[in-house]
Amino acid sequence: MLTRLIGYILFIPFIAFYSYVLGPVLKLVLVPGGLMLFFFILGPDEFSKHWQKAFSKTQRECENVPVKQVN
Repeated sequence: MLTRLIGYILFIPFIAFYSYVLGPVLKLVLVPGGLMLFFFILGPDEFSKHWQKAFSKTQRECENVPVKQVN
């Protein structure tokens, strides 16, 4: 009974902290960091092409992207 009570006392504040504090902070850090990583990997020209196609209104434009095949 005492261990269950201590478990709830520790668990509920941790879930609230993760949901309302840590989660949004991680999103603010990891999403732009991931985009910067893609920017460095692809280069500015390719990144901007893919960025614009990701936010284009039609999906048909994305079908015309040539795929480089390595043999």
